[in-house]
Amino acid sequence: MGIQGGNGNGPGDDTTQFVQDINVTFTMSGTSDNGLTFGAAIDLSEDAGAVDTDDAGVAIFVSGDFGTLTLGDTDGALDWALQEVDFGGAASINDDHTGHAGFNGNGGLDGHYDGQILRYDYSFGDFAVAVSVEADDNNNPNAVGVFNLPATTLATSTADPIWGLGGKYSGAFAGGTFGVGIGYQFTNDGIDATAATEEVSVLGLSANVALDSGFSAAINYSTIEIEGANNDGTHFGIGASYTFDAITVHANYGAYDWDAGALSEDAEGFGLSAAYDFGGGLSAHIGYGYGDVTAVNGSGAALGDNSTWSFGLNMSF
Repeated sequence: MGIQGGNGNGPGDDTTQFVQDINVTFTMSGTSDNGLTFGAAIDLSEDAGAVDTDDAGVAIFVSGDFGTLTLGDTDGALDWALQEVDFGGAASINDDHTGHAGFNGNGGLDGHYDGQILRYDYSFGDFAVAVSVEADDNNNPNAVGVFNLPATTLATSTADPIWGLGGKYSGAFAGGTFGVGIGYQFTNDGIDATAATEEVSVLGLSANVALDSGFSAAINYSTIEIEGANNDGTHFGIGASYTFDAITVHANYGAYDWDAGALSEDAEGFGLSAAYDFGGGLSAHIGYGYGDVTAVNGSGAALGDNSTWSFGLNMSF
């Protein structure tokens, strides 16, 4: 519960208003006689509204010595492998610190179709690998805008699955831990309804560190390639957090850089957040985000900046 607002010339709701939100997650698990584990997680919100044919918020898994197989509303292999730059940070009640124009959550091409992803992952020691696929079910006439791309019409008769590969490594040193990740997702045809195929691929890298002193940081870099001239882009993001006593503070910065004729605009932004933990599941949060569109390229967007802020209480039970 809290209050939010903002201002600027770019997209976003800048009206100062009260805000409340509730989220409930059910988790279920079991174990078979031969040692297989299985279960599901169901994420419910108060605004479920329309009937959902794609089971958004639901993921089901089975796991054993062979690894883990997950189906549903889950991360593709790229997002699974990479670390977001708000690592170790304090959340804001309206996600202002991650909602600015320069932030990238490493989702790659996740959600380009119906959002149902099948992912297999396997861990051995400090290493882990994953492969994933999201298929076009021909029931979604419009692609979801991903990786800062606008929503575009899908060719339901020719659109190909989105495949993903990912790997990560985690380790420890005197005074802290670290992690690195790499992920790749691609589709042979998934951008528009033209007869020709249009290949799209995303390659991402990330690294993070967490010190026993309370300091943590992460950095990531991604490239996207779309078949044809002047369609490629990159994203860079960096963030740092620090926890001392009951206080956590966080800052991050990110920027997109696209070719002049690309479908998306160049943009950058930063996010700030802080939280105070009262204990018992109650905490106070404040957040701020600022984003700026610096070049419209071929997207047809407008130049402009936008900022949002929020302040309030978070309650976990």
